[in-house]
Amino acid sequence: MSNLYGSLCVSDIPKELFKKAENGKIYLNIAVIERKEVSQFGHTHFISCAPKQEERKEGVNYFCGDMKTFAPKTPTPEQVEQAPPAPIDDLPF
Repeated sequence: MSNLYGSLCVSDIPKELFKKAENGKIYLNIAVIERKEVSQFGHTHFISCAPKQEERKEGVNYFCGDMKTFAPKTPTPEQVEQAPPAPIDDLPF
């Protein structure tokens, strides 16, 4: 399993898709879907808002964001060797 990061364009989401719960919080049902091919910008997934049942039957989709797979950069052996040494603390414990 990989970690994903990305952005969500809230202004493109129809207001009627937001649901207010009994606790007063506002929710949006979404789906994160893996792309068949990586986009030209490196996006591996996209975010779709869940349409209403009638709209689903009509084939309506709300595309509202992109995501990429997070890949931390591991330092090369040369970078490790060139890194300054950690300071030695003169703590009594």
